[in-house]
Amino acid sequence: MVENSLDAQDKALRQTLEADMMAIRQLLKQAQSPGEVESAVSRTLARLDDADRLLSESTLSNATLFSASLVILLREGLEALLVVIALVTVLVRTGRRDGLRYVHLGWVTALVAGVATWAAAQSLVSISGASREVMEGVAALLAAVVLLYVGIWMHSKTHAAQWQAYIQQHINSHLTAGTLWGLALLAFIAVYREVFETVLFYQALLTQAAAAQYSSVFSGFVAGTAFLAVLAWVLVRYSVKLPIARFFSVTTYLLLALAFILMGKAMSALQEADLIGITPLPVSFEFDWVGVKSTWQGILAQLSVLVVFLVFLGLARRQRKNAPVAERSGEFLEPGVTRSKPE
Repeated sequence: MVENSLDAQDKALRQTLEADMMAIRQLLKQAQSPGEVESAVSRTLARLDDADRLLSESTLSNATLFSASLVILLREGLEALLVVIALVTVLVRTGRRDGLRYVHLGWVTALVAGVATWAAAQSLVSISGASREVMEGVAALLAAVVLLYVGIWMHSKTHAAQWQAYIQQHINSHLTAGTLWGLALLAFIAVYREVFETVLFYQALLTQAAAAQYSSVFSGFVAGTAFLAVLAWVLVRYSVKLPIARFFSVTTYLLLALAFILMGKAMSALQEADLIGITPLPVSFEFDWVGVKSTWQGILAQLSVLVVFLVFLGLARRQRKNAPVAERSGEFLEPGVTRSKPE
């Protein structure tokens, strides 16, 4: 978990090391000549020595520690926050505030479980790097699939007639106890993965700080928490004011983006745990904020999210064209209220 600390010192070196590791794994699986493998290993070990020397001989400045702490919390917390806010606002807009306690139970439990898991890993059991990556990868994969499903469901309700029919006929029966517990589970999965990874990142960051610099790390954490709190308030306040069809449309694409990001992170974690193969692209690149890395497996997995959504859009568009005109008319006002067209 020294990635953040090494990024703060030399991001290019960290990216080169990851590419070297992938290359070595491919060489071992392809049964190349021993000389080629030994050369790649020696080159990588030399770079690892450079990284070790860089981290041990230099200390991070207060400004760097503050910004690293802030970025860690924003990067890891933003995804979880958006999922929870989307679930909360959907329940509010559908008049099912009784379901809010399930969502809150999910994310609060995830906070406790994430910190407890980290504490257990420090004192009771040893969680290896591979086990940690498997845990994060599986959680991200599950969250990505569920978010894609929820996003498709929301998009199907962006048209007034469809939403009105859903409200009147299905909302009370569909949001049963089982479904509400499913929302709690989704909130738990989305938040637990981010909390567990966040505490590990902070642990690594603190190893690069002197005792007198802990306040800089803490200040970055407080600033990040304040920003996320303000963002949550803004999202809840203004999403509730959006027309219901527009709200569902915006939320659909938000969840699609989160599913895209989490799918990329899931593939990266499972590749690092060696559960999924690694086939590098001809060019090397990395976009951390959107989970994109230069492997065929990761790119194809993320593209599959987009393809599934585009196929659904095509099917939904064809279904609307074939629907009777009466079902496609009318403008949404409020649940249960439509504006009738003049005779």
